Amino acid sequence: MSASEYLVKDLRRTRDLLGLTQEAWAGRVHFSAKHVGAVERGERAALPDYLTAVDRAFGTTFMEFYRKFVMGELTPIWYRPFFESEGRASLLRVYQPLLVPGILQTEAYARAVLAGYRVHPDAVDGMVATRLGRQEILYRRPDPCQLVAVVDEGVLHRQVGDATVMRDQLKALVTVCEHPNVRVQVVPFGAGVYAGLDGPMVLATVDGRSVGFLEGHLKGHVVESPDATADLEGAWEAIRDYALPGNQSLELIMRTAEKWT
Repeated sequence: MSASEYLVKDLRRTRDLLGLTQEAWAGRVHFSAKHVGAVERGERAALPDYLTAVDRAFGTTFMEFYRKFVMGELTPIWYRPFFESEGRASLLRVYQPLLVPGILQTEAYARAVLAGYRVHPDAVDGMVATRLGRQEILYRRPDPCQLVAVVDEGVLHRQVGDATVMRDQLKALVTVCEHPNVRVQVVPFGAGVYAGLDGPMVLATVDGRSVGFLEGHLKGHVVESPDATADLEGAWEAIRDYALPGNQSLELIMRTAEKWT
């Protein structure tokens, strides 16, 4: 039995032990009975927002189990070497020239990305759940991860899904920056050619040291040697030099979001 299957089974078992119908359980967690039923039948993934609501309502620890076992199981093999470093990071520095960084994607945007990658439909729910679950580190207490994400302006204009998906995603970027530990900056088209066009990169600060990650077509590459991570940090600073300040970046994102109608 997989970790995700065990999680669903334990959700059903907990509801039965409490003597609650799906309707009564739904009322306590503020989700629809239809949603509860779909999760328990395995037709819908148990996503972090649902598990957090269950934990809050019943004092359970489903989200802890999800973090420790389900996320690792559903994470793509090529990302697993970096997954633990990301989860333990006190600071993440992310650069993406083509797409909204995974850790900031909405569910609809993530599904559209995976559809474009031609991921098998049976795997999509699990991958989306994992992608959304990664966002938990931004809201953990008492030490939320600091995130600085830099994207190329092209990310705001590259259509992923329909216009509504794009508008909601760009507005979500602005909303997440209301948290003091999150900053999103944009490199404008006017910057011309710059080092970041070589491809995406991530730098995680873990226990005072940097761990880098470079994405590839078939697999990712973890960078840990001090000399190599120093080179990545230099590249990161060079990229960020081209980015607009935070407020100007958010204004640009909002203006672009309004164009997606």
